[in-house]
Amino acid sequence: MSVIADTKASDSIVATPSLTRPDSRWFDIHPKLGISTIDHLFNRLDGTYPHKWRSAYPTNKAINNWAESWVEAFEDEGISPEDVKRGLKVCRSRYDWPPSCAEFIKACKMIVEPLVGYYEAVEGVQARQRGEHGKWSHPAIYWAAMPLAFDLATQTYSHMRARWEQSLAEQMMRTEWLPIPAPMAALPAPGKAVLSKEKAAQLLHQLGVAAILRPRVEHTAWYREILERHQRGDPTLSAAQINCAKEAARNHAAKQRRQTKDEETA
Repeated sequence: MSVIADTKASDSIVATPSLTRPDSRWFDIHPKLGISTIDHLFNRLDGTYPHKWRSAYPTNKAINNWAESWVEAFEDEGISPEDVKRGLKVCRSRYDWPPSCAEFIKACKMIVEPLVGYYEAVEGVQARQRGEHGKWSHPAIYWAAMPLAFDLATQTYSHMRARWEQSLAEQMMRTEWLPIPAPMAALPAPGKAVLSKEKAAQLLHQLGVAAILRPRVEHTAWYREILERHQRGDPTLSAAQINCAKEAARNHAAKQRRQTKDEETA
């Protein structure tokens, strides 16, 4: 790492090399930044928490100790530069004072407390039912909630706890998530509105059932398409669509077997 800058000549602080530093990419000079990634993180935290951050590390030795301990923790926890970007964003909204190493790593990993995530999921599911996007602090909470949306809206946390924690844990183990899709238009209560044919067709298309009602030359095409999307892991499919397609496939297969049997006995 480069020699510590004169604080009177520059707002950035970088530390001098230390013999005890671990061999890590975090200390390599970034070609675009001109300083190491860990130096850049120090400066970002200094900018996020002016005076508070820098006053905690008044000497070059203090900065070196900080850099070495945080890099060691990053290596142990598998923290990436992308994780650090997320951590900085979380810290800005969560911490009024500079985070400790443990707090920063939690922010990088966006570790969600199951109970906190549960209430966010419940509110988010209710918003989606109203045709709103909902407030989601992390896409993992959204994708954990969607398979359990009906139960989240109708059951208590004590009944949902085991399934919710499992679903959330599975999503948090992922390294990337699909974007949260735009909400579908909310359907009015029965008898409260009259839809035009055009509006009804639009809503049916958004719900993914237009293909069921539209006549086709091959009447099996609609469920085959849904099952193919399900096999590809399409997260936009609802449980109702998938179950309907599977039932249609079973009924069609049973009908074909009966036809074959009738032809053989004819």
